[in-house]
Amino acid sequence: MHVAARARLVLARRPWVYWAVVATFAALAFIAVQSGMASIDAERNQWGTTRQVLVARQQHEPGDSLTADIVELPVAALPADTLVDAPAGSRIRQRVAAGEVLTAVDITDVAGPAALAEPGTVVVALSDPLARSVVAGLRVEVAADGLVLADSATVTDVVDDVIFVAVSTRDAAAVAAAAQQGIAGLLYLP
Repeated sequence: MHVAARARLVLARRPWVYWAVVATFAALAFIAVQSGMASIDAERNQWGTTRQVLVARQQHEPGDSLTADIVELPVAALPADTLVDAPAGSRIRQRVAAGEVLTAVDITDVAGPAALAEPGTVVVALSDPLARSVVAGLRVEVAADGLVLADSATVTDVVDDVIFVAVSTRDAAAVAAAAQQGIAGLLYLP
């Protein structure tokens, strides 16, 4: 007799065998699911505690208004100065990608041209009526009379032909003097 025919005959005479096989497969499926869930919990516990933080909802450019969501992430993967909330009217100080965890360095609530300056820098206003396509966040050098006065500067704001540039405190006096004399110029970096 064929194996399939013999199995049907056994199952017809003893239906409890069919239900025993079904129960065995259900128990194996249950055990597999429980094992998977246990391994997920074990991986989650390896990360330790979690904390709610601000995460950028979209890509931001310097000067943009802040749009962020509150997300719960593992503390082990967070920077020390991660933001939990932001002051009203916060603006972005530097370029931030969508989904990036926001830190105190990324935002500012300071008004005016110094809003986008990094801590430890001074903002100096330069007048350049010929400057085109200058935007906040642009990295530049400041030069005058053939000398580089500030080799690391960042444009923080542009109002008409006035360009506000954040420079280090040690370079600020020289840049301000050159700007006052009208001889300061920007060198654009690639």
